[in-house]
Amino acid sequence: MKRIMAIGVFFELALLIIGVTWIGNWSAPEATASEATTTTGAQDYRIQGDGNGTVVNVDLVAQETTQEIADGVSYQVWTFNGTVPAPVIRVKLGDTIHFTLTNNTTHNLSHSIDFHAAQTPWDKNYQPVNPGETLSFDWVARFPGVFMYHCGVPPVLMHIANGMYGAIIVEPDHLEPAREYVLVSSEFYPGKEREAGALLGSLDQMLGARPTYVEFNGGFNRYLDEPLVAKPDELIRVWVMNAGPTLTNAFHVIGALFDHVYPDGNPTDQLNGLQTYNVAPGAGAMFEMRIPDEGLYPFVTHSFAYTGLGAVGVIKIDPNAPSRPESYPLMGDPFSGGVLPAGEPTVTPTGPSTAPTTSPTSTPSTGGGSEVSMSASITAGFSPATFDVKEGKITLTLTNADAFPHDLMIDALGLKIQLPASATVTQTFSATTGVYELYCSIPGHREAGMVGTMTVTPAMAH
Repeated sequence: MKRIMAIGVFFELALLIIGVTWIGNWSAPEATASEATTTTGAQDYRIQGDGNGTVVNVDLVAQETTQEIADGVSYQVWTFNGTVPAPVIRVKLGDTIHFTLTNNTTHNLSHSIDFHAAQTPWDKNYQPVNPGETLSFDWVARFPGVFMYHCGVPPVLMHIANGMYGAIIVEPDHLEPAREYVLVSSEFYPGKEREAGALLGSLDQMLGARPTYVEFNGGFNRYLDEPLVAKPDELIRVWVMNAGPTLTNAFHVIGALFDHVYPDGNPTDQLNGLQTYNVAPGAGAMFEMRIPDEGLYPFVTHSFAYTGLGAVGVIKIDPNAPSRPESYPLMGDPFSGGVLPAGEPTVTPTGPSTAPTTSPTSTPSTGGGSEVSMSASITAGFSPATFDVKEGKITLTLTNADAFPHDLMIDALGLKIQLPASATVTQTFSATTGVYELYCSIPGHREAGMVGTMTVTPAMAH
């Protein structure tokens, strides 16, 4: 504890020195709304003044929960909005972001925000928010690119390593349409101690830069079994942000070359024909490529001491791939690479899953069939995962214990039940005798254990 306090004091003093120096030596140029123009050139690409007048609301909730970061490995994470990484935020160059942070901690921790994309006073807007309190402020997205946001409360190392980070994309004007994915690289440092069945982060391992896992989008070898897809010769744009907190990610796609790489995603800093590009902790880059031939193309960190710790995924080039989305959400689900909308933040504290682990009460209905209640969470999967019902009409009530979406798929029945964050959904369908596999189709969720089996038995004769 003394060591943690000492680290905290060091960070506070360092931040204070940085803050005082910055305040004392920098003064903002005066600007008016009429100066809100984009200057494009070799040396500059930014919005000055008050932006374009568009205001977007971004709300984050700081809370603790558990997340499966590898097969069977439950880790106690500190999060924004219940996931690690936090939601992918997308805004346009010149937008004004009306930001609100609510601290919904269950562990009596203060949290804060640091947007690498923002120009805003540290001493006013990046200060700790105490448990149960809320902070709001506005800022203008003046520079394009992909940036990190994270908690900055000392010791910052612990807050980032335990999961309080995400990517924000500031889209420049006239960006060519492309199939886009967001990849957040990060490290996990679980120790031997547990709380409520979940591993806790080890400060000694964090300080020694000895990660157990190095992953994209919070999952071990995420996108290995369920690849990211694109069509041959389609423009693919991958926004890579390295949350660290310590290691560089040497991003590389096996079997492909990058047509262009833009450091931090700034369109004026174009590099051409690259094989590998280092993304430093706290930095990002925009990668563009067209892959001509059908097949599988793994992406990795080319720092091979860490590749085997989970930093592997696959891009599948398939002429039958679905068409790219026409747009991407303001708040994107990180597990889908920012393609799908993220769930809404919870308004009550979230701790380890309390989903039931006992068998459900199956109530036969007239003329066969059953009524079944289940829960779904990334940590406990579907609970119960296996159950028996009678043939005929089956009424399934499904409760989402997480602050992000799930679904339930039964391919043999052509059934897909959408399950929004923290929602309960009831659906009735019919099934004949047999054994049916069920699973969550959201990328990474099936690999995390969200699978099950429904056995349908003959109805009793009347």
